Amino acid sequence: MTIVRALSVVGVVLGLLGLWLRFSRSPLPQAAAAPLPVRTAGQAATAPAGATAAPRYEAIVAANIFSQTRTAPLVRFAPAGRAVRGTASASRRPPLKLYGITVGPQGAVALIDADPKIPGAEIYRVGDLVAGAPLVAITDSTVTLAQPSGPLILRLPSGDRNRP
Repeated sequence: MTIVRALSVVGVVLGLLGLWLRFSRSPLPQAAAAPLPVRTAGQAATAPAGATAAPRYEAIVAANIFSQTRTAPLVRFAPAGRAVRGTASASRRPPLKLYGITVGPQGAVALIDADPKIPGAEIYRVGDLVAGAPLVAITDSTVTLAQPSGPLILRLPSGDRNRP
């Protein structure tokens, strides 16, 4: 009986210790933070000798990057010291847009706007050339084109994105 009593006492002590650890607040670690130098609006920034002036980013920070009226910049941003890759050529093909997919008695067909000379979308079947790439597969929501650089998958736009 003494072993049972000793185990009961140990259980009660461990339970109380667990409750104390659970509900006691542990001290948070303290980090010594050095104050940052704060510039005022009228104070000019001092740069080390030989350093180039930093570009002004206030216009970027103040702009609403999620605005619906926002357009792409004319020139891609390249940080100072980085090599600028070749710019996009003017002979670039227009983007392909998948408008719809349907299945009929002659198989699946896809409505794709691929030719800028023809207004609207054109009808394509498996095996047809779309902007120089053969159409290899049509599923219920995607069309796959076999391009030399790898497969290009066109997806139908989600219906909930078009609703206001």
